[in-house]
Amino acid sequence: MFSLFDELIKEHLITPEQLADARAKQVGAKKPLHEVLVDMGFVSEEALLKVLSRIYGIPLSDLSTETIEPAVIGLVSYDWAERYGVFPVRKEGGTLILAMSNPQDIVAIDEIGFRTTLKIKPILCAKSDIDKAVNKYYQTDDTLYDILKNVQEETTFEILKDQASGKLALSDKILKGDLSPVVRLYNLILKDALKARASDIHIEPEERTVRVRYRVDGNLRNIMEVPLNLQAGLTVRIKILAEMDISEKRKPQDGRMKLLFQGRKIDLRIATIPTAYGEKIVMRILDPKAMVAQLDTLGIDSKNLALYKQCIVKPQGMVLVTGPTGSGKTTTLYATLNYIKNEKKNIVTIEDPIEYLIEGVNQTQVNPAADLHFSNYLRSILRQDPNVIFIGEIRDRETADIAFRSSLTGHLVFSTLHTNDTIGAVTRLLDLGLEPYLIASSLLIVIAQRLVRKICPHCKEEYRPNADELEKFSVYLQHGEINTYFRGKGCEICGFTGFLGRMPVFEFLEVTDPVKALIARKAPEDEILLTARRDGFRSLSSSAIGLVACGVTTLDELSKVVVMEEADSGQKAVHGGEKVRILTVEDDEDILMVLAKRLSVAGYEVIKARDGSEGLEAAFREKPDLIITDATMPKMDGFELIKQLRARLETAVIPVMMLTARQDKESELKGIDAGADDYITKPFDADKLLSRIKMLLRRK
Repeated sequence: MFSLFDELIKEHLITPEQLADARAKQVGAKKPLHEVLVDMGFVSEEALLKVLSRIYGIPLSDLSTETIEPAVIGLVSYDWAERYGVFPVRKEGGTLILAMSNPQDIVAIDEIGFRTTLKIKPILCAKSDIDKAVNKYYQTDDTLYDILKNVQEETTFEILKDQASGKLALSDKILKGDLSPVVRLYNLILKDALKARASDIHIEPEERTVRVRYRVDGNLRNIMEVPLNLQAGLTVRIKILAEMDISEKRKPQDGRMKLLFQGRKIDLRIATIPTAYGEKIVMRILDPKAMVAQLDTLGIDSKNLALYKQCIVKPQGMVLVTGPTGSGKTTTLYATLNYIKNEKKNIVTIEDPIEYLIEGVNQTQVNPAADLHFSNYLRSILRQDPNVIFIGEIRDRETADIAFRSSLTGHLVFSTLHTNDTIGAVTRLLDLGLEPYLIASSLLIVIAQRLVRKICPHCKEEYRPNADELEKFSVYLQHGEINTYFRGKGCEICGFTGFLGRMPVFEFLEVTDPVKALIARKAPEDEILLTARRDGFRSLSSSAIGLVACGVTTLDELSKVVVMEEADSGQKAVHGGEKVRILTVEDDEDILMVLAKRLSVAGYEVIKARDGSEGLEAAFREKPDLIITDATMPKMDGFELIKQLRARLETAVIPVMMLTARQDKESELKGIDAGADDYITKPFDADKLLSRIKMLLRRK
């Protein structure tokens, strides 16, 4: 009896050479052979189904008309459905009706029958229909499967409930397939974000996909695209854990949850808003250990630190910290409270919300729903006999008036304002309606701050800025000579950004007697600035230039501190999307040149790397559509390169083809195990190479 493939050759639907090529490809494709033939374009799905139906005597079924029982979906895991190209339709007594694109796949029938302890009755269906059903009922697709398959590290954390008994351990279930793909994906995103030192996770639905981004060191970074059909499930999962209303989709919501990750308790603040394509979710990651800051280690220069310490130990007065949202104001004030707290002081805070708990400090949180705002909460706190009051933010005249009058009646008050600099804080307070004498009498010191990224110490290198860069910052560089400039080249530790962590840049305005006199008579900002400079005032831009001179940060980071005349730093998009980009990693210059020429002629944009380490850096920096890598290379071989790529969500789904002179089976299996999607040996046939590239890109 002829096999399916003999029949296809007999009917001239495929050639023996095409069958041999498909068999070679099957190892890397991880798919049944008949599917590989269709993927490579050797035979149409329609023609294949006609042959299957005729030689096996099984009529073609339409899945859209079949009665599908969702309850049986769990009998066959997504991994097995994807591996064998099958879909469980329903149970009939002790028999499982199984949609198959090859009903005579004995291995699949035996394996699934053994696992389900049911008899298997196959029905013939188009693979495309089976894929649609799998995507719909398993709430996943090939992209998600690749992510869950390639990123193989176990996600080990627990969701902690506020109740003592309400702890849900997830770590022991994740790799056993007991959790749905949506839950596994959510857990994976959380762990990856925590490892990447992200401060926020953005989940943003778009027209055709859901984009996931992390904010790392203040900058948002594209991580991955999630299939659109997962958006609803992912949103519901997050809302349930954050104890939010899953039925409400038209209004913004806020929630929170706590995690236990590698022995650290992590607090997540969840915020949702409705958008044109669904609910956008932002998860803010608050790590108490990362927040424990000491005043002496914030990065304040010795002169200003001594001045600040003198002010914050006084029995009364007002201390203000200014800056935009996310500039580290709360961290500075928390470090201040840690410094001054002792058993003799009653310290009370009013926050919105409480970000971290400080031992020895009485922390309260505003609650608009209970009519507890900053102003009326502050009145209540004044009856609690406080020595020190921390007000999260002065937003209105009433709060400002109570706070400043409290600072004149035996209380040391700390608070924040949203202004660009220290002198602007005085103008802001006047705009709120405070009397000039009240401001002048109360203010002890005003701090303005920003956060700049620090150069990664692991890849720090000296360089010479070009003329355009120097001209751009010439106004700020003319007052101080910088002989040596540094930048981060980019390495695995810093995620190839060249930066690792952030630090604040400060501006201190001491409210001296001359400054008080100017404030009392509502003098212009320029006059206050001139007087402050005579007393040693140093602006934000001067402080930032000092950090550049010390090799702590770069010139480009200055644009976050000073207001630039140019609207943009001049960065251009690397990839506009016109061409498919292929990264080739090859240490042989001749092969690299030939490969690049073939790909360029075929219409691809080629990115070159000459060793594994350089290839890894290029993959993170350029985000190519496909990667072709050699196996044996200096610094990092192709196997390790693929493992590194598969370990990060940013690169986990980029198709990787291994092109190597190694022709032994052991090397091929080693490449596939590492995560390669295809394995081709040298010398290669250019047409076959392009055909297999197209297949991988179609799958992506």
